[in-house]
Amino acid sequence: MESKRINRLLDGVIYLLLIVFLSSSGFSDMPPPSGWYQQNMTGLSGRSITDMTFTDSLTGYAVTKWGADSTGFILKTTNGGDNWNIILSAHKYFRRVIFINDNTGFVCGGWGELTGYLYKTTNAGLNWFTINTPFGKSFNDMSVLNEDTIYIADDMDYWGGVFRTTNGGQTWQTIFNAGTINNPSKIYMYNKDIGFICRPGLSFFKTTNGGINWFQITGYGEFFDIYFVDSLTGWKCGGIIQKTTDGGYTWTTQQLPQGGIIHPYSGLVNFHCINRDTIWGVGGQVYIPTPNQRGIIYKTTNGGINWGYQLPDTHLVTAKSYEYVNFTDNKNGWCYNSLRTGVHTTTGGSDTTIYTMVNNTVSEITTGYKLYQNYPNPFNSITNIKFKLKSGMIFAEIKVYDITGKLIRVLTSKKYEAGEHTVRFDAAGLPSGVYFYKLGAGDFSQTRKMILLR
Repeated sequence: MESKRINRLLDGVIYLLLIVFLSSSGFSDMPPPSGWYQQNMTGLSGRSITDMTFTDSLTGYAVTKWGADSTGFILKTTNGGDNWNIILSAHKYFRRVIFINDNTGFVCGGWGELTGYLYKTTNAGLNWFTINTPFGKSFNDMSVLNEDTIYIADDMDYWGGVFRTTNGGQTWQTIFNAGTINNPSKIYMYNKDIGFICRPGLSFFKTTNGGINWFQITGYGEFFDIYFVDSLTGWKCGGIIQKTTDGGYTWTTQQLPQGGIIHPYSGLVNFHCINRDTIWGVGGQVYIPTPNQRGIIYKTTNGGINWGYQLPDTHLVTAKSYEYVNFTDNKNGWCYNSLRTGVHTTTGGSDTTIYTMVNNTVSEITTGYKLYQNYPNPFNSITNIKFKLKSGMIFAEIKVYDITGKLIRVLTSKKYEAGEHTVRFDAAGLPSGVYFYKLGAGDFSQTRKMILLR
């Protein structure tokens, strides 16, 4: 039992080192002391958070779905997220929270209600009052330009759509309605004229006159999150991350890190722009033997030309992925998932951001070693794995892992002469899926992905 425990620990160390070996280029752009540290929201009786925002390095707000007793919460922290307190409990399903300054904030929501609901505070959450909204049924999203001008998206069929007030909620105007179905669930207004709405997977529209008219943009997907730094330049994500430089008429997909221990279905679901160069994003994950699934945090410092990732060094609770990210400045940031587990940095993140190429391969020219792609791939039961060694009589191992990071098989573990060698992997008895194979030879280590199809 002791030897098994030691082997698991060694595998964990090797996989963490593998992160560095797999990077095609990497650098440290953060000053020590470094890092993210664990935070958790407690006392919420299993309620999932649905949104969060911070107004400064200490003050933040979050909202939740309703629990078993059909109540939802508005939460507040005054110590940077180390502790969260319930400041409102109501028979509501809260979805979105936005603060436009330190004191003034809005919360919207709805789920099968007679009407959706919109709350407002003018004293930093000490008191909340409802704003009249005589329409709709499920307020999914909102965009707040100021205390007077508010836009709400309601995806309910028939009576949903987009609604606008320009007098703080005294009166409302319907500015978009799909007629029957496909009403939008997301809205973003850059200013009083330019904005976007979408229903992920179905539609994507833009307005240039405050919602009086909308025109559909086709061919570029929709968004979970969207942000513009000026009227022409912006990003949107919906698994992939895309950038526009012409006001949203065309979009270019940017490349996120791939390969190695990064989950093949990793993507970006929420992001925060510090400026037009530095953007943080969440939604990806990696697999390592201990503790298997772990959320990563994406980062770019050149507007998305290159994206890297950070792996928070947290040991208390494993976050399989993060869904919300928020920064108040270059140093203070938070990443949380809906299950109330998060990480916080006061130093601008960990001290190393890892940047990887698409194929995540190691240069044969600089190392003399190489692990080739298995063939055939995808494969049914049997595949071949070829590797190259630069020096003779070196000890080499090839190990196969499943997508959770569990060691499946050691294909070879012995000394080899210099040159190319091939080993066979018989996957009899294994289910279809994604697997990883790793070559270790001296200080060299490389991992590739293969797909088993039955």
